[in-house]
Amino acid sequence: LSWFVPVMLVGLLASSIYIQGKENILPERRVFAEFPLKMEAWKGTTGTLEENILESLKTEDYIISDYVNEDGDMVNFYVAYYADQAAGSAAHSPRACIPGGGWLIKDLTVQGVDGIQVDGKPLMVNRLLIKKGEYTQVVYYWFQQRGRNITNEWMVKWYLFWDSMTRNRTDGALVRLTAFVQPGEDLDKADARLVEFAATVVPYLDEYIPD
Repeated sequence: LSWFVPVMLVGLLASSIYIQGKENILPERRVFAEFPLKMEAWKGTTGTLEENILESLKTEDYIISDYVNEDGDMVNFYVAYYADQAAGSAAHSPRACIPGGGWLIKDLTVQGVDGIQVDGKPLMVNRLLIKKGEYTQVVYYWFQQRGRNITNEWMVKWYLFWDSMTRNRTDGALVRLTAFVQPGEDLDKADARLVEFAATVVPYLDEYIPD
């Protein structure tokens, strides 16, 4: 399999040149300005990203909000949506962005989230345990791209090429959920918060991230 990655790199390079010259379909969707700030037991407060960050991300639309449940537990919810990822913009992987913010990735696993489905299949997430000094956070993220729930960054690029060729679409989004771990708190509780919030928010995403 040593030949696979180089061949894939060459193919993706060629495909990126090809798809940049195509006019892709931009599917209809609701904008995140309309995303509900009250979802079952969760209430949200919307934030904004700084202009220099937005210029780097080149996102078409986004939401970043802190949601708090009735017990006072908080989850940060962030989605970056790209209408056309062949136009020189694409979803940034948290694995690359998080260290740039001074956080150390202590653990990374890919896991399913029980009881939650995306397009009829179990939700799969990248789970990161990150630390900065005395602070600890648990992060779940995945790429929701044209009806697919993807955790592998290479597969994101492959399906971007494939769907551009076969569907004339390169739209998609990064979804990220973050829970701050209180001092002395068991990590299982932070995971439970993320699972509870994911079960609430995932059904809402269909209107904002087209299949």
